[in-house]
Amino acid sequence: MPLSSNAHQRLARIKDRARTNSERPLPPKVQAYLTGRPAPVAAEASDEVPEGGERRRCDRVTLAANVVVRRLGGFNFEVELKDISAGGCKVVLPEACEIGDPVIARLPRLEPLGSRVSWADGMTTGVQFLTVIHPAVFDSLLTRLVTSPA
Repeated sequence: MPLSSNAHQRLARIKDRARTNSERPLPPKVQAYLTGRPAPVAAEASDEVPEGGERRRCDRVTLAANVVVRRLGGFNFEVELKDISAGGCKVVLPEACEIGDPVIARLPRLEPLGSRVSWADGMTTGVQFLTVIHPAVFDSLLTRLVTSPA
């Protein structure tokens, strides 16, 4: 069915808008959503390393428990949790991951947390949560992890 002249004009306007919008760079959060990778985080004001030799936003707690982790597009795995902080955790995954890989962390009685692999040493992997857990929620989570069977 042939298009009327109005339809041709309308289609031309839509194409022009699409072309104009495609020339503008997308905001970092939109790019992160489209690529499945976390948005870049602004650099902190200080690049100094604290006395302990590590740059940590949150204190970590060493414990032995099991949590569920899923790579995007993969299966859920119950994995061994080595330590946890409000900003991330260290787990032993069944397969090696690369830095920056998106994962979902499922902690007891919490909504799934969007995360990314921040470091990997063989199967032992550091997972950084994209949203830091609130201190009160983190304390409650620690209680559940310590009392749950490993």
